[in-house]
Amino acid sequence: MKRIVIFIATLLLIVLAASARQPERGYRGFLDWDNSLYRVDTWMPGNKTTAFYTGISTSHGYQISPLFYVGAGISFEHCGKFDNSYLTPFVHGRSDFRFGRLTPFGEVRLGYNLTNGGGVFFSPNVGYRFNWGRKMGVNLGLGLSLYGYSADIYEPADNPVNGYDTYVKVGVYHGCRVSFSFRVGIDF
Repeated sequence: MKRIVIFIATLLLIVLAASARQPERGYRGFLDWDNSLYRVDTWMPGNKTTAFYTGISTSHGYQISPLFYVGAGISFEHCGKFDNSYLTPFVHGRSDFRFGRLTPFGEVRLGYNLTNGGGVFFSPNVGYRFNWGRKMGVNLGLGLSLYGYSADIYEPADNPVNGYDTYVKVGVYHGCRVSFSFRVGIDF
């Protein structure tokens, strides 16, 4: 418990003491390491497990003013436990604020999931930007990631020829995976 309190106090001192320059007008790029956690129902009723997705994303665009950025990018996340991946192109909007020495940011990514039958991708995120050199920054962010997907629905049907059950497609299920996300990255 004592270590946790010391860690949180140190982190707060770093955040309060550090500041970053406001981004300048012109080209701006991002390279992020993405992580997502969510609870998954397994094939056994009432049994849940946690899935951990990790991946990388990049976004490139234009800093309109010191406050607003707009760009486009692509993200790839993979879960080794379930051998599942998400590939999502997206548009990226971001606002960098400055309150004295504090430099928080808010961002939204909106796109389309190209895997698992396709679906909408939406990821709001808030975080803190640290200055790292003259034109670079380190970003730490927390938020949510929503991935749309679709899957075929099958029902058993009797096969009169050999007596075995066969499965017939009866529809398509559309769902959304909602997960907690954490990003660490740089902007240049």
